Amino acid sequence: MKLKHLLLPVLVMFSTSSFAGSTQSETKQMIEKQEVIDSVVKMVNAIDTKQWLTAENQFMPNVFVDYSSMNNQAGAETKASDLVGAWSNLLKTVDTHHMLTNFEVKIDGNQARMQSHVYASHLAEGVEYWDIFGRYLHELEKTANGWKISSMTLIVHGQKGNTGFLAEVIEKDQAASQ
Repeated sequence: MKLKHLLLPVLVMFSTSSFAGSTQSETKQMIEKQEVIDSVVKMVNAIDTKQWLTAENQFMPNVFVDYSSMNNQAGAETKASDLVGAWSNLLKTVDTHHMLTNFEVKIDGNQARMQSHVYASHLAEGVEYWDIFGRYLHELEKTANGWKISSMTLIVHGQKGNTGFLAEVIEKDQAASQ
């Protein structure tokens, strides 16, 4: 009977410390996954609010961008400043609304891969709306300043509205600047 009373506290102590270690590890992993998600969400929110420096700061200095499923142009590496500068110029008269859901994050050391669903709406005065939806694949690197996007691929599943929206916006903006 005495052995049973001594064994129970010892078993509880070992199982509790093992559980606590597991919980700390799982908590750290959950925090890191959320940091990865936050970096990508912060980037699309910055686009929607036209906070271009905030958007640029979510990227590594050079980033691989692949929108080939939308525009048939092969993916390529570019400077983050050039990418965001192009967005800033292209979207100056466009209201955008990006929604990201269904996040799947895998972390391996200082590298992360995230897949999410994306639905992006685009509106501009005098141009029929355009919505595009599909999946985003992001790769991120952990830096001293947090997780930064090193690769971004859009896999289009469908579009609604004016699929010539971007070309019309460019044409309209060029005509307005003359």
